[in-house]
Amino acid sequence: MKLIVVSNREPYRVEPRRGKASFEKTVGGLVSALEPILRKNGGIWICWGRRGQKTPLEVWINEKFLMKQVPLTSADVSEYYYGFSNETLWPLSHMFLNRTHFDDSYWLGYRRVNRKFARAVKEVYQGGAKIVVNDYHLALVPKLLKDEGLNDPIYFFWHIPFPPYFMLRFLPQRREILEGMLGADVIGFHTQYYVNNFLECVREILGAFPDGNTVYWNGRRIEVRAVPVGIDVERWERLRSDPKVVRYAKNLRKKLGVDYVGIGVDRLDYTKGLEEKFKGLERFFEKYSSFRGKVSFIQIAAPTRTKLEDYMDIKRKTDEIVGRVEGRFGEPGWVPIYYYYKNYGDERLASLYMMSNFALITPVIDGLNLVAKEYVASRTDEEGVLILSEFAGVSVQLREGALIVNPFDEDQVAEAIYMALKMKKKEKRERMRSLKSVVTEKDVHWWIEEFLKDVSA
Repeated sequence: MKLIVVSNREPYRVEPRRGKASFEKTVGGLVSALEPILRKNGGIWICWGRRGQKTPLEVWINEKFLMKQVPLTSADVSEYYYGFSNETLWPLSHMFLNRTHFDDSYWLGYRRVNRKFARAVKEVYQGGAKIVVNDYHLALVPKLLKDEGLNDPIYFFWHIPFPPYFMLRFLPQRREILEGMLGADVIGFHTQYYVNNFLECVREILGAFPDGNTVYWNGRRIEVRAVPVGIDVERWERLRSDPKVVRYAKNLRKKLGVDYVGIGVDRLDYTKGLEEKFKGLERFFEKYSSFRGKVSFIQIAAPTRTKLEDYMDIKRKTDEIVGRVEGRFGEPGWVPIYYYYKNYGDERLASLYMMSNFALITPVIDGLNLVAKEYVASRTDEEGVLILSEFAGVSVQLREGALIVNPFDEDQVAEAIYMALKMKKKEKRERMRSLKSVVTEKDVHWWIEEFLKDVSA
C-alpha cells in the first residue's frame, strides 16, 4: 500500500538552476524515516512549499514519488506557522504558559491552512493508500479528511510533548484540536506518558471514555500508540567510517589540545535548556578546578524561528552566559566553551560525536531528542558517555546506559560531567553497549513498522 505523507516541512528543497529544478534533501528524523519508502515504493509527500510560485508546486522526485507543495501566503505563514503553531501550540505543549500567546487571528490562519493541506490531499487521493499526517502544525487535517469521506486508514503522529489536561485546558480551541486529531484511525506519540496525557484530555474535555489505549468517538475506534521515533543507524555507521569524517575528527581533536572534549547539539530554543546547561558547566569548572585547561565543551546551537522575539531573547541570554564563563575561567591557549550559532551537516556532526568524551543533552523538556541516539550510533569505540536530561522523552529508552540529570540542578549536572570524565573503561563500555542495543534495535525502520501497523479489527 502506497503512502501519502502530509507534513509542514518539505523532504526536499527545490532550487531553480539553469531552468531546471535542483533537489536538496532536508535533514530530520521524519525525512530519514519516510523518504526512502516513498522513493522505493512510490507515493506522495504533501508539504509547505517555502519558495511559493518560484518553483513548480508539483515535482516528481522519481517516476513513482511526487512532492506536492501547498502555496502559503505571507498572512498564512504569519498566522498559521509563526502564530498558532509556534507561539501558541509549541509553548503550551512544552508547558511554557508564560510564553504562550492567544490570538484569534492565529487560530483563523491555522484553520485556513489546515484546510489547504486537506484540500491538497483530496486532489491527489485515489484510494488504496495509507495517509500519514504529521505533527502539531496539522492537527485538524485528520478530521477534515474523514469528513470528506476518505476511507483509507489515516495515521497521525504528534512529534512534540502532549500536554496534560491542566495545561491544554488553557487553550480556547482545545476541543477542536482534539476532535481534529481523532479523525485519524491511529494516533502516535513518543512515550506512554504523552499517550496518558492525551487520553486524560479526551476524557475531561470531550467526555470520551478510553479503554486502555483505545478511544471510542463518534462511532469510531481510534488506536493510540506509544512509538518513539528511531534514527537511520546504518547511515550514521557509514558516516563514522567515512575517511573524511574520521580525518576531521582527529585533526580537530588535536587542534583543541585538551584531554577531554564534550559536545552538545541543539536548536536554539528555550525548551532545549542551553542556559541551564551552561550554568551546569560553569558550576563544574567552579567545583573541579583541576579540570580547568583540560576540558573544552563544544555547543552547536542551530538557529530556529529567528523572527520571534522569544528566540531573540534566548540568544541574548545564552550569549551572555557563555561570555561570563569565558571571562571567569578562560586562559591563554584554552577555551572552556566553543559556542557556534549555526547549522552543521551530518558529516560534521558525526566527526564531533566521534571525538567527544561525553555528550551533554539536557533539554528542560523535549518530545524525544534524536541527538542522543545519533551520538550513540556515531561512536566507533564504546567509551563515550551520554549525560541526558530526565525531561527528554528519549530518557525512557536510554535510562539504563545514560547518566540521567535534572537540568535545573546545576550541581547534579556538574557532578555528572565529573563522573563521565572519571568513569572506568569497563563501566563506560557496559553503558555504551546498553545504549547501542536499544538504538540499533529500535531504529527508524522499527518505528515505521510499529506505527504503521494495520489497524486492529
